[in-house]
Amino acid sequence: MSQEYPSRNQYQEQRLTKPKDDFLANMIRNGINKQFIDSADQCGNYLAKEAKLTTSQIRRIFGHVKKIESYDDPKRFLPQLLMLKPLLAYQKKRNSPVQYIEPVLRKGIDAVEEAKNDEKELLNRFRLFCKGFEAILAYHRAHGGN
Repeated sequence: MSQEYPSRNQYQEQRLTKPKDDFLANMIRNGINKQFIDSADQCGNYLAKEAKLTTSQIRRIFGHVKKIESYDDPKRFLPQLLMLKPLLAYQKKRNSPVQYIEPVLRKGIDAVEEAKNDEKELLNRFRLFCKGFEAILAYHRAHGGN
């Protein structure tokens, strides 16, 4: 009984499909699970190989997130996080590969903001946003992002 395995080209086509834009937002709402890890891997691979997003383009955005992460007070970090949306729009216009990560991060920011009336949940969601972004960045690099 022989089992058929996908050819190398079929495997690459399968791996290079664009991930759904809401996978980060879903993780922020529901927590880290295998589905998120698989989607982050798929996203990192897509960004590195298909979108040709460079490390410097994604690091510029990630640097702002790390700076915001240093704030523990939601009254300080929420406005800064919301201001990440205009930065993403600017970077998307300036560097076309950013268009592939912008909707993922924008929807993630929206998922964090949904908890603005509960400081504890807001902080928890923001931390999940940061961890999710780190996972995407790590997979981008692991898949050969320049």
